[in-house]
Parts: sequence; C-alpha cells; structure tokens
Amino acid sequence: MNVLAIETATAASSVALRSGERTRWRSVTWRRALVDTPRAIGELLEESDLGWDSIAALVVPAGPGSFTGLRVGAALAVALAETRAIGLHAVPTPVAVAEACAPPGSERVCVSLDARRGRRYAALCHRTLAGWTLEAGPVDVSPEEVPRFAGGVTVVGPDVGAGTFRPLAAALADVVVGAPDAYRAVDPAQLVLTYARAGVERP
Repeated sequence: MNVLAIETATAASSVALRSGERTRWRSVTWRRALVDTPRAIGELLEESDLGWDSIAALVVPAGPGSFTGLRVGAALAVALAETRAIGLHAVPTPVAVAEACAPPGSERVCVSLDARRGRRYAALCHRTLAGWTLEAGPVDVSPEEVPRFAGGVTVVGPDVGAGTFRPLAAALADVVVGAPDAYRAVDPAQLVLTYARAGVERP
C-alpha cells in the first residue's frame, strides 16, 4: 500500500511517502508549509515514480499541535482526498510521536510537545500488539507539570532529549500501515482535529 503522510503540526514538519517497505521523506519549513508541502509531495512522487492513482491512503496528525499548522496540513489533505478520491486517515499526534521517538522496547511513554506560550502538550501512550495507542491526554500543562503527569515513565518528543528520531510524517504512515483497523479512513468533511486547549476547541 502506498501511503502519503503530511505533518505540519509541529516545528519539525515533514512529508513522507511509504511504498512497500521503503519510506522517502522531505523536511518542510513550518512557516512556509503552505508553499513547501505541495512541492515536497511532487518531489516524492517523482522520485518514487508513482502517480496519484497509485496512492491508497493520505495520513495527517489529528492533533494537538500548532493551531495554524494543523489546519494547513489538514486542509491540504482534505482537498487531495476529495479531488483524488483517496482515503483520508487521521492519527493522534502523540501516537505518531511515540512511534517515532520511543526507545526500543518501551511499553509506555509520556509524549511532550511544544504548545507555545511557555506551555506543553502531554499524553501517555502505551504499546499494544497493533502499535501505540493513547492512554491518557492530551492535556495542556506547564513544563514543570510534565514529569508529574508522566508518573515516572520516559518522556519523549521531537524537542525532548538529545536522541534522534524519525520524521513524524514517516511515523504517521507506519502507524496506519501497522494498524489499519484502528485508524480507518474518515469522511474528509467530518475530519475532527484535537487542539487540547479549550480556547480553540470547536464549540
């Protein structure tokens, strides 16, 4: 299954194309995501020698993340899903982060993401036979509250620690391929994003 993932919800934005067991990806400048993302997608399709009719699934993070970034990626994915008749899948951002950043063998992690304004998003994730899933959260907390929310489990994230991690777009694609029943395609018109901050939640 050829899967295209678009991740513009975090500062380390990226686009990834998984074809079989190989995943190609491109970094995307977060503040230029609206311009850079379509270009990066075109490059990946050309490099993989694939056309739009070969793409079976589009994947985006369902949040939380940057308010603008989430909406930019989601709007592009919705437009592509509707015009190209491709299934649209949404994966909670913490699940993608756990897939990308968790140390090998970890069964539980606390995902921590920059929520701007000196705040953090935090969520507990645990690994099942089908892959990572949300256990608690996401919540909007201060940086000092993250360890308490973690309850002793390892804290991971794109900007946490000095370790390397895979691009979140590549992790999004892997999550959907690994757990197709858990993250089935959704109606593009009914895509729901989680902001984890009451001030921007849908009424």
